[in-house]
Amino acid sequence: MILSYSLIFLVLLLIGLVYYRIANHYGIVDEPNQRSSHTKVTVRGGGILFPAAVIFWWVSTDFMNTWMVLGIIWISTISMLDDMFTVSRKLRFGVQFLALSMAFFDLGVFEQEPWWVLPILYFVALGIINAINFMDGINGMSGVYGLVFFGSLLSIYEYMPIFDETLIRYVLLAILVFLIFNFRKKAFMFAGDIGSISLAYLMIYFLVQWYLAAHNWTIVFLLLVYGADSFITLGQRLLRGQNVALPHRTHLYQIFANELNKDHVLIALVYGLLQLAFNVVFFIFPQSYPNSLVGALVLIVTALIYLTIKTPLIKRFKVFEE
Repeated sequence: MILSYSLIFLVLLLIGLVYYRIANHYGIVDEPNQRSSHTKVTVRGGGILFPAAVIFWWVSTDFMNTWMVLGIIWISTISMLDDMFTVSRKLRFGVQFLALSMAFFDLGVFEQEPWWVLPILYFVALGIINAINFMDGINGMSGVYGLVFFGSLLSIYEYMPIFDETLIRYVLLAILVFLIFNFRKKAFMFAGDIGSISLAYLMIYFLVQWYLAAHNWTIVFLLLVYGADSFITLGQRLLRGQNVALPHRTHLYQIFANELNKDHVLIALVYGLLQLAFNVVFFIFPQSYPNSLVGALVLIVTALIYLTIKTPLIKRFKVFEE
């Protein structure tokens, strides 16, 4: 088993090296602009490793969960095209909706859940996809956070053995390979939309699988740190009448990176370690998950802490002024 995982790691590393050369040759790069948190041209789309790992797993397991795999192929393809060209929002949204439907069908959501739950699942899932995509803005952020998420799932698997442990390990290998290129002061590659969105798709797949077994909404707290920065920032921009679909630099992590000039790798580590600490306290050591009352209290306390940190920085740097 160790040999097979080592082989997959090496194959994914080779894919990463080959893709890096191809992307450089054909200009699949991210050029910095006034809203960017980086300052040099960097290869985009390194997250191609994530769907590649899923396909390797699919082949090695005699084509299990084919609908989920087809979904990640669809969503990764449209995201890669968006990394290379400009794809309309309607087309992207339509393909994301289709891919999520494939994942839900694979999990048996349509058979197990009442009809009124479906709009909520789609709404939350699409929100997670866009939140994680927006959070992918500095070196190491998506990779470290993904490492914490899927690493935590391995621990949760010990008392909730409903996940495919091998799939989780394949995804972790892909993240580790990606971090070789990305988790550094000057990144060689960014994940791109194909990376952040395919990673979000996989997170949603496992969260929905867990929800079907537990029927407890607090499992979304595996994404609490990302969620706080994403959705509170979204609310702040909405209250100011700003176009939330446009790129911006108003997340808390962006303020630390751009206005306070903190190191990208350090910020990514802090976000990852905060989420890991939360996972350990609420999911891993208790071998359970918070109930709804505790969940509501956690949301309130998290929002208050977040706003306490961010509000004086907003006033100091006037980050919402465009």
